[in-house]
Amino acid sequence: MIDDPLQMNDWGIRKFLVVVFVIQISLLGLAALGGLGITIPILPQVFGFICLTFLPGIVILRIMRMHRLGSIITVLYTVGISLAFNMFLGLLINSLYPAIGIAHPISPAPLFATWTIALGLLCVGAYLRDKNYSYPNDWKLAELLSPSVLFFILLPLLAIAGANAVNYYHNNIVLLVLMALIALIAIVIISTKFIPAHLYPVAVFSIALAFLWHNSLISNHLTGYDIFTEYYYYSQVVQNGYWDQAIPHTYNAMLSIAILPAVYTYFLNMSGEAVFKIVYPLLYALVPLALYIIYDRSLGSKRAFAASFFFMAIYVFYLTMTSLARQMVAELFFVLLIMLIIDKQITSSRKILFILFGASLVVSHYSLSYIFMAFLILSVMMLYIFKEHQSQITIYSVILFSVICLAWYVFVSSSAPLHSIVDLGKRIYQNVGANFLDMFSRDAMSYLATPSQNTVHLINRIVYYLMLFFTAVGVLRLLPGRNNNFSREYQAFAVGSYALLAACIIVPFFSQALNADRMFHIAIIILAPFTILGFEDTLKALGRLIRFSNHDILRSVSKISMSLLLALFFLFNSGFIFEVAHDPWVSSLPLTLGAIEENKRDIQIERKISIRKICPAEQEILAARWLANYKEGKLPVYATFGDIRVPSLTAYGLIPGEKTRPILPPNSNSDIGHGYIYLGYVNVIYGYGMTDWSLLKERSGGTWDITELDPVLTKSLKVYNNGASVIYLSP
Repeated sequence: MIDDPLQMNDWGIRKFLVVVFVIQISLLGLAALGGLGITIPILPQVFGFICLTFLPGIVILRIMRMHRLGSIITVLYTVGISLAFNMFLGLLINSLYPAIGIAHPISPAPLFATWTIALGLLCVGAYLRDKNYSYPNDWKLAELLSPSVLFFILLPLLAIAGANAVNYYHNNIVLLVLMALIALIAIVIISTKFIPAHLYPVAVFSIALAFLWHNSLISNHLTGYDIFTEYYYYSQVVQNGYWDQAIPHTYNAMLSIAILPAVYTYFLNMSGEAVFKIVYPLLYALVPLALYIIYDRSLGSKRAFAASFFFMAIYVFYLTMTSLARQMVAELFFVLLIMLIIDKQITSSRKILFILFGASLVVSHYSLSYIFMAFLILSVMMLYIFKEHQSQITIYSVILFSVICLAWYVFVSSSAPLHSIVDLGKRIYQNVGANFLDMFSRDAMSYLATPSQNTVHLINRIVYYLMLFFTAVGVLRLLPGRNNNFSREYQAFAVGSYALLAACIIVPFFSQALNADRMFHIAIIILAPFTILGFEDTLKALGRLIRFSNHDILRSVSKISMSLLLALFFLFNSGFIFEVAHDPWVSSLPLTLGAIEENKRDIQIERKISIRKICPAEQEILAARWLANYKEGKLPVYATFGDIRVPSLTAYGLIPGEKTRPILPPNSNSDIGHGYIYLGYVNVIYGYGMTDWSLLKERSGGTWDITELDPVLTKSLKVYNNGASVIYLSP
């Protein structure tokens, strides 16, 4: 096996502990040198990442005596356990240390000392529990550094180079080459035997990381939506040196953005921006790898790769998820739980992992926890109906997960996560009667009803509808008597995923909990194999319809056509085709930002504004930081914004969205009292104001001419101006 050397939990205990000790001492030594002003590039980040992400998990696997898991599963479990260890250790010292006089527990000295002592104690436990185990394996460094592996490693490097080319030279050629190369690799793997199957996991991870980094590394600052608010609550922890769990906000209740990034910041000596832009995508790239392992058990390697690629090809994976730090971490625990559930080896160690990963999911993302709870309940019901007794899912596991979930959400952040689901339930109940026949009360139906802008968009929509059709056909594999290799537990989760998609279409306002595209993304985690099977079943039905009986040719045609369709689907989702066609309604931030910066193309102003809403300009961030440093007392800040917050003000001005006052056109300027008026790039350069749609009553659009503010601005004092962002002090 190419990856046998990665199974450190199978080494002799002495050799194992020596390696752990050397890595830990190296990290402490680099930290000491940094304290003396001696900085060594890259090494602190490398050793810090290895220590935090692998050492606790691999040592705990030794304590649990979990051996010969297979190297990929070993890595996945190791990372999952390590992330859980870091979050809960941070929670523990945050709760206990203030009582003994340590006012800032989430700071370098307490974290380093506690983490080092805790790992040392774990090593002692590993020695006592597992000192007699050793399973010899050969180091195959030549295979690890083979040309094939090095070629796949090239993909993330191309993503880094391409993102930097856009950032500094406004040139997207490298990224376009990367997108074409990934599409070609998918075609070759699915339709030929040119690439051996043992390299498929390497291909999946490398493609995933390239996908994620090509988007997350665009701009030197944060990009996206929720990540700005997540960064705000992370900043509160870093600035204060502790996590205030009483702050009533759902994001603040998540250790995945309150504790975990702070720990990585200190151990890796990296800025918070770098942790969110580099480390989190690196961790999230393990999700498609885990899905490949899950799919491979039922589909075989080629189908498993095709299903994994389909999951990654949906734009939510790399254009949306990179701005949802808490969900990136939560999805890793979600797929690890699925791995445990479909594992028929029910042992006490796996039960412990189920509890650990379940608790970690709860403290990582509330919405995904609620969905997982619903899936568990549905699974228990189906397993009872089919009289399946040997399962990881029992009524007791459902009760335990539910208790952990509700207990955390009740007692943290003033029950904000619990209130969120209650409020959603109330909204659905209040609107289900009055709006049931209003199709536009569903996000999904709004997307389907939006007309195509041109021929390119029409083809894109047809391809998307085809994939949805194949996903729908795949549900037939769940009918009694149909041949499939999925476990009862997985089938139950598939039923739940189809029900989730159906609810987005049928139930008014349901999809607004995460919005329709993110709901589809979550469902496809489970349903991607059924999309591939639905494609094959459709092709077989067509073959029977035209009475074509040569099965070998049909299988070859199926592989080739599937690979071409998936590649086309990916090229549309990535924005490659829109960029090559110079489409004015661009969709990809990485491929389009350079053209917007250079103003070289005819791009619709609505799209430019949309891009700027998720990618603040450097000048906006500088203005926001000026406000953070020089804002007078508790004076309010007024701004124009198109959704729930002003990204630059939230993340860099440390002014949360709920404390930013909106400027509403055209007759509401009298509502602007004594305070600061913040104008960003869209206001100053494009000349437009933006207003949250939920605040509009009589106007038909969310943008308006910024000159409507002139009566107020002429009476105000200009206190900051950098050419693309201006701040006024209103009398």
